[in-house]
Amino acid sequence: MFRHPAPPPAFFARNRAQLAAALPPGTAAIVFANEPVPSEADTTFPFQQNSNYYYLTGIETPGGVLWLFPEAPLEEQREVLFIQPPSPERKLWEGWSYGIEEAQARSGVAVVRPLAEWPAFWRRMLGRIQGVALDFNEHDRQTHGFLPTPAHRFAQRLRQELPAHSLHRLWPILARLRQIKAPEELQLIREAVQLTIQAYQAILPLLREGVMEFEIEAEIQRVFLRGRGSTAFSPIIAGGERACVLHYTFNSQPLRAGQLVLIDIGARLGYYCADLTRTLPVGTLSPQAEKYLRWVASVQAYAQSVLRPGISLETWHQSVGAYMQEGLKELGLLPLDAEPQAYKRFFPHGLGHFLGIDVHDIGSRYDPLPVGAVVTCEPGLYLPAEGMGIRIENDLLVTENGCENLSAALPDVVGV
Repeated sequence: MFRHPAPPPAFFARNRAQLAAALPPGTAAIVFANEPVPSEADTTFPFQQNSNYYYLTGIETPGGVLWLFPEAPLEEQREVLFIQPPSPERKLWEGWSYGIEEAQARSGVAVVRPLAEWPAFWRRMLGRIQGVALDFNEHDRQTHGFLPTPAHRFAQRLRQELPAHSLHRLWPILARLRQIKAPEELQLIREAVQLTIQAYQAILPLLREGVMEFEIEAEIQRVFLRGRGSTAFSPIIAGGERACVLHYTFNSQPLRAGQLVLIDIGARLGYYCADLTRTLPVGTLSPQAEKYLRWVASVQAYAQSVLRPGISLETWHQSVGAYMQEGLKELGLLPLDAEPQAYKRFFPHGLGHFLGIDVHDIGSRYDPLPVGAVVTCEPGLYLPAEGMGIRIENDLLVTENGCENLSAALPDVVGV
């Protein structure tokens, strides 16, 4: 029923099998679907599924529980999915939703039960398990505060009612599994990247004096929707000095001739994301602006040349940062005796992040990168005093011999 493509059921079954094999002895994994979040009046915020729940089930609707206990005595107790079946009222207002058979077909889970049966099932299994592994958001960039989830409420209840049962974290296991992209995931990421490139091609004719930033955003949205996708994050359309605001999303101002406009966008297709940035000219650029733009492109090329399996995101960042430090001296933006890491005055953010189901996907930036990881590479140069900010971002697949630029079809420097 959903308009976007999705991996086949075998993909989700394989993910569950890998998770089950990694659980501590005697431990059951319990993964909850996200719930709708109330907004104002009688509305809710747009629903977004728990990424780990989706990775393990493929189910995109709220209100479900996945149970995995590979040591259960009966096969039908080892892997069970509980969903909220559609009611007549829900069908009237919202139309189709997963029934038992549809959830079986989508997820590949043979045993699917109504969510109302979950409390009794859980109680029956208490004597069989020694501990529970739960899924919490432990992303190192999660700084927006704590919002209790079904997993938090379940953990609190477990500690109160059953303190002899141990609690385990699913995050380290799932972060390791999700970091290596399966062929089905790579296909969807490639398609999301290509859809994003199509959006860049569609907006090039709009880059002229007087065009509003939101007009460019509207064209991007059109391309994404016609391609069965959506936006992976709020588009950044930042002309001139506004490009020095790293997460500028007002997109409310007109473009001016001679400016650079930084455009950071990504399509989401079948729950998998792209994330590309190009800095494009509005009319003719000054020689100085073109020199800075091409310098950032040279940093992008260098960064790709040193990315390889075994290096960590942090080490990669430090290596490219040292290269930028020397380049900024050659540009005359830093003195020859500049203190170490002075480059951060002009490049204050990270070089890249993991990419997948989430734009900032899970994984440790301090651990060696495996073959099959997908990361962004986004060097930049920000000069508020000169009214310009430049960033060039590509999506890279770590390969045995280095990396593959998944976005190579879109040149780093466009329109100059």
